Amino acid sequence: MHKVNASTVLEAPVTEEDAKATKIKWLISEKDGAPNFLMRQFTLQAGGFTPFHSHDWEHEVYVLEGHGKVRYEEREEAIQPGDAILINPNEKHQFRAGTDVLKFICMVPK
Repeated sequence: MHKVNASTVLEAPVTEEDAKATKIKWLISEKDGAPNFLMRQFTLQAGGFTPFHSHDWEHEVYVLEGHGKVRYEEREEAIQPGDAILINPNEKHQFRAGTDVLKFICMVPK
């Protein structure tokens, strides 16, 4: 078993060149002994965004605070606290903060 409080985890900038004003906290990772899933918390400052990208695995996102949009290849949707989002494998996507901080949890397979 492993327990952590998010307030004690160090935050690091997302360094991909096509990301802006985005930080990540690795809440549960391989170093914590996670056998199947990894849990991350992202914080996007107002106007910030993640890279517009895709990958071979699914991930699930839960919005904690703020408002913004999730952009897909052919559309975008508004997101707000309480929204749960499934990103399918190979689906191009990007998260964008609105006029306030956007914070969400993202789970990915190991």
